[in-house]
Formats: sequence, C-alpha cells, structure tokens
Amino acid sequence: MTLNHVQERLIDELMAYAKIKYPETELQAITESPENPNRIWVIVKGLDWNDDDRVMDFAEYVSDKETDILVDYGYPISLMPISMPEYEENR
Repeated sequence: MTLNHVQERLIDELMAYAKIKYPETELQAITESPENPNRIWVIVKGLDWNDDDRVMDFAEYVSDKETDILVDYGYPISLMPISMPEYEENR
C-alpha cells in the first residue's frame, strides 16, 4: 500500500492523539481494509486484551478523531487495536 504525504501526516497525528490517553499503544502495521481497499487500517499493539473496557474505550476515544479526519480530508483511516497473535495468524 502506497500512502501520500497527507495520509502519512494524518496517521502520525492520529497515533499522537491516541498516545495522549493510551501511551502504551504502538503502530504495528498499515494496511488496507479487507472490505474496502480505500479504507486505511492502522494496526496498533499494546492494549491489554484482558481489559475489555479499555479496548472499547480506546475505540470510542479515537473514533472522534477518525471522523474529523474523514470529514476534513476525505480519508477513511481507522486505528485497529488487534491482538498480535490474532494479527499474525491472519497475515
């Protein structure tokens, strides 16, 4: 997947936003959505998958910023907190 400089900057901004409240998150990979090749998935690691509330809070927290990016720039970018064993199995 090839990203333009605006997409790269927006991904950096989205990760920085996520790290404000969830500093344990780290970028693992950038890929296209299997359902829509125009949607960018930013795979993040670091969340404790035994804490369902934290994972759900993370998704809710970043969704506002993801929506702002979509409305302002037209790029559908999503941070995807996927557990690493699950991600490696499906790769």
